[in-house]
Amino acid sequence: MDSKTFLMIGRPGAGKGTQAKLLAQKVGGQVIDSGARCRQIAGEDTFFGRKTKEVIDSGDLMPEWFSIYLFEDVLIRLEPEQAVVFEGAGRKLLEAQEFDRAASWLDRPYKVVYLNAPEEELRRRLLERAGVEGRADDAAAAINVRMQRFTEHTDPAIEFFRKQGVLVEVSSLPPIEEVHASVLAALGLN
Repeated sequence: MDSKTFLMIGRPGAGKGTQAKLLAQKVGGQVIDSGARCRQIAGEDTFFGRKTKEVIDSGDLMPEWFSIYLFEDVLIRLEPEQAVVFEGAGRKLLEAQEFDRAASWLDRPYKVVYLNAPEEELRRRLLERAGVEGRADDAAAAINVRMQRFTEHTDPAIEFFRKQGVLVEVSSLPPIEEVHASVLAALGLN
């Protein structure tokens, strides 16, 4: 296996967290979840914590400089043999370009898994999840913002990764196990 570095990208509700964990288990690596780290910071009673909470509650994305800091801080500490799956990295064009530059400089080949599904289905999943977990960032208004931000910011990042030849696209509509099998097949890991 050439690549030990993977990015899991998809619209909100596509199953990135679940698939990132399954992929990490398969490759013997860790999952770096930018969203979880941001939610953790948002729970801190600090100026930055409160500012982060405002961004999350609105459904918006964190600034590029912060997202870049999160993934670069992890990348520079990895040994070449260590595997890692990033969930939530490279969601804006500048972040994607910086990830590519950092990984290239560190001689870390990477692959990007794009979990694709119709927006209507993902909205349904998110509303269902919001009802169960009570997550503020999954409220209907925030979902609209999150979907809009994906189209605005993440679509160009996906196109960048596609042009780099590192993107594989998998439907996230089937059951979890089937999606996982498709991810492994697309990456040549089965």
